[in-house]
Amino acid sequence: MNKFLKKILLGFLIWAVPFFTSFFVWDMKNQVPLISMDWFNALMAFTWAIGFAIAACAYFKEVKKRPVLDGWITGVTWYIELLVLDLLILVIAFKMSILDYFPMVLMYLNVIAISASIGYIKRK
Repeated sequence: MNKFLKKILLGFLIWAVPFFTSFFVWDMKNQVPLISMDWFNALMAFTWAIGFAIAACAYFKEVKKRPVLDGWITGVTWYIELLVLDLLILVIAFKMSILDYFPMVLMYLNVIAISASIGYIKRK
């Protein structure tokens, strides 16, 4: 599989795991979580970590050349992809407030930090 396509598909996986999990605890009619917002945020963070771990293992196991650079590029690619998917699906399709969207800009920086760290760990 093309390396860039694999990266994009795995980025989608990172985004999709918490997105589809949220359907189990979200009241679509009233646009509120069925659990407290604290628990909802914790669940989203946990399921994001699961999706990221799966994607990172699948992607970085085959990275041999220039892992540090690949870690940074992958992190930035996934960061942009996650923000665009949230903007398209949550803000535009589901009418999420843009003010509720902005914290994700900071939250998703984790993707860059962790991907770059994996690259540093993988270097010889």
